[in-house]
Amino acid sequence: MKFHLSVIALLLTVFPVWAKPVSGLYDARVPVPDQQLTSRQQGAKQGLIEVLQKVSGFSVPAENEAVARALDIADQYLYQFSYEAVQKEEWDASIPPGSSWLKMRFEAQSIQRIIKQAQLPLWGNNRPTVLLWIMKDEGDRTVLIDGAEDMLANAVKDAGDRRGIPVVLPVYDLEDSMRLPQESLWGLFSESILAASGRYDAESVMAARVYKNKDGNWVGQWRFYFKDREFNYDFETEGLNQQVLSGMSAAAEVLANAFAIKPSDASSGTLAIKVGNVKSLNQYAALVSYLDGLTITKGVFVSRVKDTDLELNLTLAGSLAQFRQVLALDRKLILQEAELTGDTQANIDPLIPQVIQFKWQP
Repeated sequence: MKFHLSVIALLLTVFPVWAKPVSGLYDARVPVPDQQLTSRQQGAKQGLIEVLQKVSGFSVPAENEAVARALDIADQYLYQFSYEAVQKEEWDASIPPGSSWLKMRFEAQSIQRIIKQAQLPLWGNNRPTVLLWIMKDEGDRTVLIDGAEDMLANAVKDAGDRRGIPVVLPVYDLEDSMRLPQESLWGLFSESILAASGRYDAESVMAARVYKNKDGNWVGQWRFYFKDREFNYDFETEGLNQQVLSGMSAAAEVLANAFAIKPSDASSGTLAIKVGNVKSLNQYAALVSYLDGLTITKGVFVSRVKDTDLELNLTLAGSLAQFRQVLALDRKLILQEAELTGDTQANIDPLIPQVIQFKWQP
């Protein structure tokens, strides 16, 4: 369903929450009943599936031959692991009393090798933020706000970590409450949600209402807004953690579908760019390091330096449109749209690739 964002006006107070580098992509934490070898091996399998999903952005098919081989020896991919007691407030149907957290870090190159062998997408660590409006009804209705420390806040943090999504919560001050009253949030009214979201300047917005039904299960309705589109989801889960994780997983797949490099995209292409405003050796090094660190770039070659301009040739593992989309996340390289007159257009040689110009904003 299309939804136009023209309802969002320019607001006086803006919270810039652009893309953020996500840490912990190769980390996982799963509950285990004890610290025996068999429990660790089983926990490593769960952790490996979680890390593969986090790094690719998509659910991992266990029947995939490369994934199945890796799962058989999942504990051998561990870089390090440790145990931590599960706190009483964390106990639920899936985490019984006496459980321990098995905290794992997997070896990054091995994970990337599995992804390549399994022909899975690869999603870099620079990821778009998700502004989350969520309201819980467990006898009374409350909006989760930035800085809260309760069961729902912990569930949101855990789900964001497990899916590699930078989640931003609203302050829900007077301005927010006027633009998005609680009854409008509970009703998931898109126009009010998007109007209230404008001040946060996030790349995507998710809104949800969650509550317990008569069977004691958690029920949630979720709406996700990204690039002028609206996605709707309904989940019923035994626990609140699973409910929030279901919502975050849905959002992650939409975002990964836009930003992850899929095997079908990975045929190498070359691109010539010119970057202005590079004023020092440190900025030069930072620019090259930034480009080299992008998932979509396979090679970065500086061809010319003149004053504050750099000309570079890039080898891409995706399309020009994907490259531009990735750059738009953190806005360090700003595309300089050329103004072409009729005479200029007439003199362009279609056989000569045109250099795309950017401005560096470190």
